[in-house]
Amino acid sequence: MIRIARSQEDILKVMVVRGIVFIEEQGVDWEGEIDEFEGESTHFLGECEGQPVAAGRLRFLPDGRAKLERIAVRPAWRGRGYARRMVEHLLDEALRQGAQRLTLHAQVYLEDFYATFGFQRQGGIFRECEIDHILMIREDSNE
Repeated sequence: MIRIARSQEDILKVMVVRGIVFIEEQGVDWEGEIDEFEGESTHFLGECEGQPVAAGRLRFLPDGRAKLERIAVRPAWRGRGYARRMVEHLLDEALRQGAQRLTLHAQVYLEDFYATFGFQRQGGIFRECEIDHILMIREDSNE
C-alpha cells in the first residue's frame, strides 16, 4: 500500500527507508540526503504488512513545476512493483494539483524506467551526492 505520509510516525518510516537506501546502501551522507525542502514536500510511504518498504516525495517548484524526488525501495522488496506504484502515486498527486510540467533527477541507470512514464532526458550527466544523474522532464497538458 502506498499513501501520503500524514503523521510523524509515517514521516519517520519514510526516513527509515531513505536512510537504508540512500545513506546505508548508496553512501550518501546525511547532509546530502536530508535537506531544507523536507517541510515543504509531500512525502509518500509504501508499506507491506506494516513494514516501511518504499518512499518518495513530491515538491512544487516556484516556477510551477512538480519535482519527483527521493524515490526509494528497500532492497528486500525490489522487483515487486513498489517503485512503479510509487511513481504512479507521485504523478497522480502532481497532476491532481495541476502540474503540467514534471521533472526529476534520475540516477543514470534508471533512465529507461522513468521513460516508461513519459519522462525524457534533457542534457548530459551530472553528479549529485557523488552519484551520476540526468535531468528528465515530462510535459502534460489538460487541454
